[in-house]
Amino acid sequence: MNRFEIVPFDEELVADASRLLAQRHRRDRATLPDLPAGFETPAAAAAAVSATLELAGTTGVAAVRDSQLLGYMMGRPTIDALWGRSAWVRPAGCATDPEETHDLVRSLYAALATPWVEQGIFFHFALMPLADRALLDALYSLSYGIEQVQALQSLASVDPAPPNVPAGVEIRRAGPDDKDALRAMSSVIWRQHISPPVWAIMLPERVSEQEDGWADLVDEEGVTVFLAFVDGQIAGSQGYWPAEVGADDMLTPRGSASMSVAGTLPRFRGRGISTALSRTVLAAARAEGYTIMETDWRSANLLAANFWQNQGYRPVAYRLVRRIDQRIAWAKGR
Repeated sequence: MNRFEIVPFDEELVADASRLLAQRHRRDRATLPDLPAGFETPAAAAAAVSATLELAGTTGVAAVRDSQLLGYMMGRPTIDALWGRSAWVRPAGCATDPEETHDLVRSLYAALATPWVEQGIFFHFALMPLADRALLDALYSLSYGIEQVQALQSLASVDPAPPNVPAGVEIRRAGPDDKDALRAMSSVIWRQHISPPVWAIMLPERVSEQEDGWADLVDEEGVTVFLAFVDGQIAGSQGYWPAEVGADDMLTPRGSASMSVAGTLPRFRGRGISTALSRTVLAAARAEGYTIMETDWRSANLLAANFWQNQGYRPVAYRLVRRIDQRIAWAKGR
């Protein structure tokens, strides 16, 4: 078979790219039916491709053979204090002919990422559905690894009745007088992340920002937070709010809720508090009319990975990352 040619991706290729993307999404939904159905149509897929392409700084490459599009990849550099010098491939940013995924993805990435490395962008992220094993295997072969897991849970089978609460535990909705309690809870996730085996950084200057962000949740419209208390002491929290769904979000159905600010302080663990909070949140979200709850966690966070899957959340996508040795900027032999 003739080798394909790598060319720049532009708007003229959107229609052909949308067909590849719609086909990929149909395959993904055969395994993960809770993914949004709309992107199975080329029109919705085209809107996702266009929305990705229109993000400032996005560039793309395509693989063609005999004027036929076989695959494409688009990415966007981002430079900020949180992510450093990074580049991102979003869910609509890559689709290929399934018969040639491995070679296509490897060649597309080589072409797309070369300018990134030349510009000193050494952290490369890709947010991809986990149902496409060929796509994931190709990225793994390029030294990508799993960093974050995104998961969904259908609320159709959730018991709408308030759950039983462990003896001595009070669970209630947070109100304006609970800001101090939320501040006390605000470190529960990042303290887990700085610990083994995650070892994810928490910038010191962001600690107070995080405290304020959690405390201010009680003032935000549409946000629901439940708190757990033991003998009047804050013990745990869990909240949800409407999921933000963009035109290129192929992983979260419209009308979903996002679950976050969840955790139980270490000294109160093992009493069933987290489970009671989880069931309370799921029941409340269903009662509000949400049909899907989405959340995410660090794959190396063993506590979260085990707990959330036991609570019924089903992984649907991975945030993959490749970290390139920055010395490549100068260490090129002689």
